[in-house]
Amino acid sequence: MTNFHVQRQALKELLVGFPSGSAKIPVTELDKLFQQAELIKQNPRSLAMIYGYRDPGAGDALPESLALSRAEAVKRELISFGIRPSLLHIVEDQNLLVPHPSLQGAAMTVLIQQCSVS
Repeated sequence: MTNFHVQRQALKELLVGFPSGSAKIPVTELDKLFQQAELIKQNPRSLAMIYGYRDPGAGDALPESLALSRAEAVKRELISFGIRPSLLHIVEDQNLLVPHPSLQGAAMTVLIQQCSVS
């Protein structure tokens, strides 16, 4: 039996901002998503991990599903730009901590290059 693992290297991170309390992608953010879709197409051995984040200081005022709704909106938009759904993976973790304050009220895609290593 051969041991095998996949090495992942981040190619590009993209931040998509949302209006407070909303999972609707603003028109001003669509160009970013189009560029991300083109980068995914240029890297056929890649996949995109999509993270959604809640608004800053939302507490219980907004549902926890807002983060997931934002990630799903990003996924739908990338699919509309011709990306295969199998290349898009939503990270579902309601306890996911925002790694940086600028990510609150946003969704982020991280494009990953997959390289097989044996």
